[in-house]
Amino acid sequence: MNNLAFKDARMELKTTKRLKEMLNSAASLAGQDLTSFVLASAEERAKFVLSEYQSLSLSHKEQLSFMAALTKPSKPTKALKELMSTESLVER
Repeated sequence: MNNLAFKDARMELKTTKRLKEMLNSAASLAGQDLTSFVLASAEERAKFVLSEYQSLSLSHKEQLSFMAALTKPSKPTKALKELMSTESLVER
């Protein structure tokens, strides 16, 4: 997280005493104050969640192409037919 950025928004959180103590301990071990620790952790998690969502999102055109590929599979190639006709490792 960029600590030099101008902070123009405020958040307030309510938590349990146990969780606050745990976060304080973890922040101390990480050499950070509680606010920096919580914000850095939340930012990391938010980036992960957003990247997972964005990598799974398709435009309408992409959705149609994907569905077409699923419903109309291509014909097997000669190489695939040869591969499928050989004895598998399990069958040996």
